[in-house]
Amino acid sequence: MKLTCQQIATYLGCAGEFLGEIVGFKQESRSIEPGDLFFAMKGERVDGHSFLQEVAERGARGAVVSSAYRGEAFGLQLFRVEDVLASLQSLAKQVHALQPPKVIAVTGSVGKTTTKEFIVTLLEGSFRVGKTPGNANSQVGVPLSILNAKGDEEVFVAEMGMTGKGEIETLVSIIPPDIAVVTKVVLCHAVYFQQGLEGIAAAKAEIFSNPFTKMGILSHQALAFPPFKHLSSKTFSYALEGEDADFVLCRRHGQFLIKEGSQETPLFPLPFSAYHLLENFMGAAVVARWIGLPWVEIARRAQQLRPFAKRFEQIEKEGIVFMNDSYNANPTSMRAALDHLPEPGSQGKRIAVLGAMKELGPYTASSHIEVAELAALRVDHLLCLGEECLPMVEVFCSRQKPAEHFLELASLKRRVFELANKGDVVLLKGSKSNCLWEVLE
Repeated sequence: MKLTCQQIATYLGCAGEFLGEIVGFKQESRSIEPGDLFFAMKGERVDGHSFLQEVAERGARGAVVSSAYRGEAFGLQLFRVEDVLASLQSLAKQVHALQPPKVIAVTGSVGKTTTKEFIVTLLEGSFRVGKTPGNANSQVGVPLSILNAKGDEEVFVAEMGMTGKGEIETLVSIIPPDIAVVTKVVLCHAVYFQQGLEGIAAAKAEIFSNPFTKMGILSHQALAFPPFKHLSSKTFSYALEGEDADFVLCRRHGQFLIKEGSQETPLFPLPFSAYHLLENFMGAAVVARWIGLPWVEIARRAQQLRPFAKRFEQIEKEGIVFMNDSYNANPTSMRAALDHLPEPGSQGKRIAVLGAMKELGPYTASSHIEVAELAALRVDHLLCLGEECLPMVEVFCSRQKPAEHFLELASLKRRVFELANKGDVVLLKGSKSNCLWEVLE
């Protein structure tokens, strides 16, 4: 979506004459390309104003800076504002409102990105679909995604994440959803919520804060929390076989069908069987159905579904099967990964390379013990990273199973390839800050 500098100045309330056209909107200096507009965010560790010379050298046309900035312009057109983040969000809100597509917003504690990507895959055969790329689900990522969209989308799928109360409500005010999707609500960012799961659920329920949202599509598990039970908007629930929901996925003879009330779809295959991926598919399938796709088209498009990068992604290296689920972790996603590890080759073993689960607050020790107890049943050898993982080693030792503890990634990486042999299965799983995907780099 191209905007002139003068249009942007008007939206931001900046006086003066601004020339040229902006072709892209960025917050990271390293990603700047010629003609981009740079937002000089000030964080806890880094101040974007320190990178103005770099972005100018990379060809940026302008930068949105704090009105308090008194440094050089380096040839950039400077849009001076009181609050750079608030101005980014305001600009995105105004641009989105010009010609808004149908918006599908996705939140929840687990499976947000995969559900979003599944929705996009199911719909893009019938609509022009835009999305928040990767995991750009934050107060910065969502508005940047809106500004960098093509502008001709019929449907836009926005993932909405949060670490605290009020953040999803802010995102909803920028890009109000027609359809709101909520995956499972589990312990994630619990350190910020004294009320635990109830507080997390209340924050996730902010996705319904716009009164014009037409439909809610919720995991049956999420629907059990009070903030979702009393929704005034119409809702549908989805689940796997064994739960009572509006849409239920059932397995029959190695294939699947969906029950919609008393109706059943014909049998169809899916390219995965892990239950967390099946749950993500169900959320996406109900969205596609509500938008108007027939079940036969949903089943056909489902053959193209694949796990997203670093989300239970299977990679073979030197004859070792790595299950790269390293993007993030909480107790629920840890259990799902451990429950669905493939069988190793003949005389092969299963190795769990687990990083500490972060931001669990008072639930930290109990959550790591809980995961370790399951891991001791599912894997042959444990390698873990981070101080929070010490209780996991203790569980393994009590079961007389081998476990090793590391405090830095380089040593862990060396040990993985010393220990693993052809035919072994290695799970990489931990919170994002562990960077366990680097084991494969």
